[in-house]
Amino acid sequence: MQQQQQKAERGERSRSPRGRTVAVHEVVTPSKPAQPVQEIQTPPKVHHSSTVFAPQAAVPVELQRLKAYVVNLDRRADRWARCEALLQKETPWLEYERFSASDGSKMAIPEEEICTVWNTRKKGNYGDYDEWVYDAPGTERDCVPWRWKGQEPADDDREWSFVVDNDNCDAAMVTNKLTKDTFKVKKVFAERYRNPGQDQKMSGGERGCAHSHRRLWEIVAQRNQPTMILEDDVQFCFEASEPKLGWNDGGVFTERLILALREAPKDWEVLYLGWSGWRGGNYCILEEKCCGKAVRKAEYVWTTVAYIMTPVAARKLLALARPMDQPVDEFMAWEASQGRLKSFVVTSEGDGDDVWAGGIASQTDFLGDSDIPKSDGGMQGDDVTSFAI
Repeated sequence: MQQQQQKAERGERSRSPRGRTVAVHEVVTPSKPAQPVQEIQTPPKVHHSSTVFAPQAAVPVELQRLKAYVVNLDRRADRWARCEALLQKETPWLEYERFSASDGSKMAIPEEEICTVWNTRKKGNYGDYDEWVYDAPGTERDCVPWRWKGQEPADDDREWSFVVDNDNCDAAMVTNKLTKDTFKVKKVFAERYRNPGQDQKMSGGERGCAHSHRRLWEIVAQRNQPTMILEDDVQFCFEASEPKLGWNDGGVFTERLILALREAPKDWEVLYLGWSGWRGGNYCILEEKCCGKAVRKAEYVWTTVAYIMTPVAARKLLALARPMDQPVDEFMAWEASQGRLKSFVVTSEGDGDDVWAGGIASQTDFLGDSDIPKSDGGMQGDDVTSFAI
């Protein structure tokens, strides 16, 4: 994930999908179906022995009493070693603790806490469910789905040629290289994913991820201060959205976080440190101005790789998550979009209004090393249709 790897480490920091370039959460190539779950009895506990305390003299005033929990599967010691080395080098001021994640592939996740089936209706208002359909008016094949956006044949495909219309990027001509047969396709939104919505089976990895965050919210709710939650693939060192600015690092992370905490309204509840999606300067439905320099209002943003949450927000989400009825990032995004969660994104210096994914944190090996098959699609290569019920 050198240039290709950099893009992946930025969580594929592309531009907005509507009228610009590709979306981060588009439906792409199929993957293996979810593996059967081997049940065990109880979720793992927090390893308190992993807590590392930063010298208080080295902690910036605005960040004092801020603590981070790092979600990490017991079987991924490699990820923990990488993440701990990152924290010690880039943010030596930050107190952190390893949090043993719920392994959805090996344990029983309570259905009263995390659902097993979810519906895409809510996500459909914001998600990128675009697909190519046959453009054949007057025939039975007209508007029949052909392929998802992102599954178009490559230039070197041996069977198919795919040529986008020069005057209309939502139209294309497809040719079978062997038979020379041709047909037209057009790109449309798959309305069935919004109305009535598609029931999807949540993968074991998704349920484990959601359960891990829900368990952490229980800890956050009992604390007196905001808490930072990190996933073990978090990265602070990556190429800035504006290449002229060079690379972000722990110094940039710390400086921008301080600016964000100073600028955020007093009643903020969630700060996304890494994000992709709809936010101030690039809203999907909201019609209001947002001129923040270090923070922007979150309308509907994805990823839970790095965020800060207040006890108020944790208690709100715990009250609503009975059970959590979507993958965790969709669940949080929906509550923000409905005005029930006061969420904001933290921006890096180069994150202009046309940037689809940004922030002061990213993900390491986003495309090549995920433990979570995604029923909501995404750039990891998971096929939403394989989870359909």
